[in-house]
Formats: sequence, structure tokens, C-alpha cells
Amino acid sequence: MARSVSSILTSIIGKLAPGWALGYRDGILDSILSSVAERIADAEADAEALMAETDPRSAVNLLADFERVLGPDPCGRDLNALSIGERQRLAHQRWTATGGQSIPYMISVAEKLGVSITIEEFWPSKAGGLRAGQRLRPDGAQFVYRVNLPGLVTVVKFRAGVSVAGNRLGDFKISDIECELRRIRPAHTDIVFKYGA
Repeated sequence: MARSVSSILTSIIGKLAPGWALGYRDGILDSILSSVAERIADAEADAEALMAETDPRSAVNLLADFERVLGPDPCGRDLNALSIGERQRLAHQRWTATGGQSIPYMISVAEKLGVSITIEEFWPSKAGGLRAGQRLRPDGAQFVYRVNLPGLVTVVKFRAGVSVAGNRLGDFKISDIECELRRIRPAHTDIVFKYGA
């Protein structure tokens, strides 16, 4: 916490040599030292404000420096018009990425980007292990993950009286998380995405 001007002035005065010439308070010497104390207080306040800039989640003034050091986003998300909060989340996720290909790591990457996901694994069906109503899964199903993305799909439907000629009959926007998870998945696996509830 930055000190006040008065506490800095008291500290400076306490460091002066003892003697009758420096013993008078509220004089010219205090006026001179008070301007020095103001500069020191400003420097301490600036240093304290700079502490928040060392973390990409709270950086505003140094956010562009984080992005410059990280380089272009491999998924191209930095090419879109992003808000400060989205840029901070993206920079934090990329800055703290430790690497990994496990399911918990992929879930943590999504959480850093502000998305809560679940991942399902599948195993091939075997005789004697199935129950009525279970789906048959072929060999190789163990190499497929299904990522459940609740509520991230934006569906736009053509509506009479609202939409105009040239609008699509229907459209949806996929989440930016797809590229990131496809990029870090194990090479021998495939990921499918399920949007909705």
C-alpha cells in the first residue's frame, strides 16, 4: 500500500541530522521536503498500480505487451474485435499454458477461457458387457472424445417480417474453444463437439 505524503515527509524529516537549524517545523525546509515527498508518493503509487499489470487477467496498460510477446494466436482469435476482458482471458490462457494432452488439462484450458465443459470418453462394445438400450460402439471408439459445450451456440433463424432478402434461412456460430482443443488434443484421437444443454 502506497504511503501518504505526510508519512513520507515525517520519514524524511526523521532522517535529518539533529540540530537547532533543522529543528524548526513548518518552515522553508518543510516546504522543500514536502515537494520531494509528493514525488516519492507518486512514484510509490505508480509502482503499486504496476503490480496489477504483471498478471494478464488484470493488465490493461501492458496487455498489448503480453500479446506482442505471445505472438499471433494459432487459432486466429486475436484477429476478431475482442473486448478487454476477452483479450485478458485469451492472454492469460496462453501465458499460463503448461502443455498437456489429458482430459483434465483440456478442461482447465476451457475454464481459463471462461467456458465450462465436460468431456466424455467411449469404449468399444464387447459381448457380455452390454445392457439393453446401450449403443453399440465400434473398435476405435476409445480414440474419440465428445466435448459438451452447454449454451455456447448462437442460433439465428430466418423470420418473416424480421429478416430481409439476402439473410440466411438459418445460421449458428461455433465456439472459439473448438480450435484450441483440436490443437492440443492427442494426435491419435479425434474430438467431436456437442452444443446445447
